[in-house]
Amino acid sequence: MATESVSLDTAIAPLDLGDAHRLEARTAIVQRLGEIVGWPSSRIPLYERQLAADILIGLLRTCSAETRARVAAGMAGIDDPPKGLLRYLARDEIKVALPLLENSKGLDDSDLIATIRAGVAPHWLAIARRRGVSEAVIDALVQTNDIGVIEAALRNNSARFSSHAIDLAVARSRGVPALVGPLSVRPELRPTQALVLFWWAPADLRLSILRRFPVDRSVLIAELGEVFSMAAREDWADAEARKTLQLIERRQRNRAAAQRSPHGSLETAVARAEAGLEPELMQEIAHLSGVKPATAQQMFSDPGGEPIAVLCKATGLKRGAVSSLWKGLKRPMGDPDDAMTAYGRTMLVFEILSTAKAQTVLRYWNWSFTADATRILGSDGGDDEGLAPARRNAALLLRRAL
Repeated sequence: MATESVSLDTAIAPLDLGDAHRLEARTAIVQRLGEIVGWPSSRIPLYERQLAADILIGLLRTCSAETRARVAAGMAGIDDPPKGLLRYLARDEIKVALPLLENSKGLDDSDLIATIRAGVAPHWLAIARRRGVSEAVIDALVQTNDIGVIEAALRNNSARFSSHAIDLAVARSRGVPALVGPLSVRPELRPTQALVLFWWAPADLRLSILRRFPVDRSVLIAELGEVFSMAAREDWADAEARKTLQLIERRQRNRAAAQRSPHGSLETAVARAEAGLEPELMQEIAHLSGVKPATAQQMFSDPGGEPIAVLCKATGLKRGAVSSLWKGLKRPMGDPDDAMTAYGRTMLVFEILSTAKAQTVLRYWNWSFTADATRILGSDGGDDEGLAPARRNAALLLRRAL
């Protein structure tokens, strides 16, 4: 009987791997590998687990977003998933990465910062909402300069902000009302930062800032009392020591200026301002009050009026002085007891602040307008990085005022 010749290709026919079979097999492999990489070290050697993760990454590159999302969701609940796999999925499109970025304990600060630098706004937002975000990660988020991301981070009560991040957020909040509210209640906000934020805060937050941040300096005055005598014996020759003690001392008014003034006293100058606060008179009031002309200009040009109350209270003026300055600035008077009006809010601030606390506020403001500020700005606005707080605040404030 004749034997039919059979070729090797015919004898070993290729296995039929149609699309349905390939997808089914791949899905099973991905699912199984996803389970394996989540096993504890007691069940699988570390290197074998890493090999499984590397194989899984190779498969996921050609899988659907839905498949990758299922794997990512499984990884989110594992405390120590393979780093390579975790980073790969954390940088995937947001519907895949979201559960990891918001909840995965396996992502450390280095992973999150790398994701921020490689990612886009949706990824930044997810990280900003994580529980317990560290200072280093918040720094990276704030440096994206994305308003929505900064706001989300500020509203995250479990996040921790460094002083540098608060500085950046304060600077970014100028002209961005959405940031001012959550920034004003951050526990990390310091008086120097809050009293710069004050200048562009709405009326209700201004009042909150003035209630929360002023101090009466009683401990500093008591502890440094003998140093005042030392500086006086040296005829105040050390300029830096003099500036520091001026920030702390009880006295606000400039007695030497009063002796030289044609008005004789701050009260007389303020009373004359009622007829009109001309630039020369404003500068004289500044000298008599012990503040720089730039500080006075910022205070008198402020549309809210609260700084006028701070000035009057800090210098020991009476309630009527507020009215005199208000009239001199040609502002509408209104009901002094109606806190819904600028005049009423100004009177309210005058009533609620003690003299000592008003002095602290005024001195923080005056400290912010340092003589170096115009040099810092330069022709292009300067660079705030690394500046001392007073200089940085001066640059920020004067950029707004110039």
